Amino acid sequence: MSQFNSIVITKKGQALMAKMLAGTGNVKFTKIATSTTEYQDSQLENLTSLSNIKQNQSISKITRQNDVAVKIEAAIDNKNLETGYYIKTVGIYAQDPNDGEILYAVMTANVAGWLPPYNGLGISSCMFNLTVTVGNSSNVSLTVSTGAVATVNDIQNLQNQITTLQSYIGFSDEDIYGVEVDFTNKVFTRLAGAENLVAGEDFDDIAPWNRRRCNVTDDGKVVAYYGDSGYTETGKLTSAITIESGKYAGTYAVGTKVQVMVEQPKFYYKVVPLKLEPITTGYGFHMRKARYYISSTPKEGFKLHPAFEVNGRELENIYLSAYEGSLYDDSANAYILNDEQVADFSNDLLSSIANAKPASGLTQNLNRTNIRSLAHNRGDGWEISYASTVSATQLLFLIEYASFNMQSKLGNGVTTKTDDGSTSMTEITGATTNLGNGSGSVTNSNEFNVVTYRGEENFFGNIWTWIDGMNVDRNSTSEPQVHDIYIANYNFADGSKNSSYEKVNFQACLTEGYTSAFGYDENFDWLFVPTEALGNSSVPVGDYYYRNASYNGMLAALLGGGWHYGVTAGGFYLDLRNTASGRTRALGGRLVYVPQN
Repeated sequence: MSQFNSIVITKKGQALMAKMLAGTGNVKFTKIATSTTEYQDSQLENLTSLSNIKQNQSISKITRQNDVAVKIEAAIDNKNLETGYYIKTVGIYAQDPNDGEILYAVMTANVAGWLPPYNGLGISSCMFNLTVTVGNSSNVSLTVSTGAVATVNDIQNLQNQITTLQSYIGFSDEDIYGVEVDFTNKVFTRLAGAENLVAGEDFDDIAPWNRRRCNVTDDGKVVAYYGDSGYTETGKLTSAITIESGKYAGTYAVGTKVQVMVEQPKFYYKVVPLKLEPITTGYGFHMRKARYYISSTPKEGFKLHPAFEVNGRELENIYLSAYEGSLYDDSANAYILNDEQVADFSNDLLSSIANAKPASGLTQNLNRTNIRSLAHNRGDGWEISYASTVSATQLLFLIEYASFNMQSKLGNGVTTKTDDGSTSMTEITGATTNLGNGSGSVTNSNEFNVVTYRGEENFFGNIWTWIDGMNVDRNSTSEPQVHDIYIANYNFADGSKNSSYEKVNFQACLTEGYTSAFGYDENFDWLFVPTEALGNSSVPVGDYYYRNASYNGMLAALLGGGWHYGVTAGGFYLDLRNTASGRTRALGGRLVYVPQN
């Protein structure tokens, strides 16, 4: 959603206004133009043209407001747009009796709006309703071009009908599942097909929630599911498996390396912002009230969740780590089960198996860069958790439980230890082996609570998880402060703001505390990044948020909290304090497998 500064009349526009007042000219507004150029305020009066114009559109409607001002209405859409762009400047053009068409006025964006390329389904529109000073409105031509698109009022009327149906009445389809979140009043309401469901068994047979633990080979073949004969959580097949047909047909020998992963079916989603509020300390919007929906099939207005779209490829499934990452020692041909600090980042492999102590950076340099390398060493398609894969789990949990607070719904997790200040105090993986594909918690042999959400053990707690595909540009000394988020879905690189990375159109929260609002950007409406931290340990989110108070430079993201974070921890706990090159005894990571065909 765009925010624009006041309209500035150019010197050419001022000259035409003077002609009007002298009775030697009339004003005929001709068009608006949109540009991606970001101009400084000092440049605006002297502009005679705009650079980097992306679209021109005739005026749809002109109305006299009073003796000195008129209202101009115009609309642009993306019907013929092949490449999306941010609208940073809008120009208003008029016909001068002596100079021909001139740039009469300019308006710059405080928050630039994104106009996406046409996707072949729905058309996106930008509507402008502009009040412009003219000096003498009786000398303004009120005729408009017959080639103009529908008037803003026409578009608004249609849009209001759609908004009313979708945002206020809501969807009624039984195969759409949703929740309304009123962040201000801390109220959660189940919607559509989820209205009468209870978290747990009621969701088990709904495709997006029908997640299954499985064994995946290094080359991405699924050879067994939880409950199958031959399924194992040891990291190597303990009995041979033969698959008679299908794309994974073949015989897999005893000793074949397999990771314990969670198969996540693709789904479509929609976020309907019901109430937004500008971020006064930066740019963009707080989400104050919203509706979140999921469907297993395409629906009008829904989008494929980005976890299932990688560089133009649509995926039927992705595979999430059932357990926190441990290491496989390639030279010894054995799993490292006790977090021995011996990682060879060029050859060893990040793993997901039961009965292993999660790998940490106690003394070895287990930073985000190196843990990514350990995942890549396993083969093509292996990554560490990244922003959209984390979001997929978060969104599923939110709709199933009508809550952000995983601790209150699943259990405290491994978060209640007293830190010794020197060692990695993680619990070994696999306590929830017998819960399989379910959700809930168990008490392990050391009397600690271990949680799982539909096969993902310790999505929060025990050890922090590095999140890839999210880079943070931080400048705490600038005015205003910089806290910009950049997101990628592939080709991950630490510190990057270019290539596959795209800037999110809201600023991350500048203060720490319990999350009370997430930001909203239509292009990243699936992203749960805090923009306000005025909540508490229960509501509306119940999880804490950390930022770096004094850093200037690029930072990375962590999720969840560790063994001693108590009520601050959770599946929406985001930490933006660390550089990607940092390592500590409390930081680890998880595998993701992205199918390659």
